[in-house]
Amino acid sequence: MIRRLAVFFGMVAFPAALFTSVGYILATRTPGPYQRAFEGQWDAIAAGFAVTVCGVLAVAHGVRLCFSVLGGFQPDNIRRGALALLAGLLVCGVGLLLLWRLLAP
Repeated sequence: MIRRLAVFFGMVAFPAALFTSVGYILATRTPGPYQRAFEGQWDAIAAGFAVTVCGVLAVAHGVRLCFSVLGGFQPDNIRRGALALLAGLLVCGVGLLLLWRLLAP
């Protein structure tokens, strides 16, 4: 029951953090009336940190599948590891871009 609750929370919280990050990046890429909408918002900073951490975890999982002995015991470990690496790098890039846009002077 707790595992299902944790999986459900992750399935809801991760897309919410990802959409917040992408929305901030799109809103601040060109000067306009919405450019300063998120300035000083710690929730956006926390979302960027959460997205970055999720990306790092996905990269770590992909590295484990591709390059460890334990990954060899799972079916299609190279394909799944490469997809996890690619997805993790993309998610981590979005999180780092968000943090850079928020925290850079």
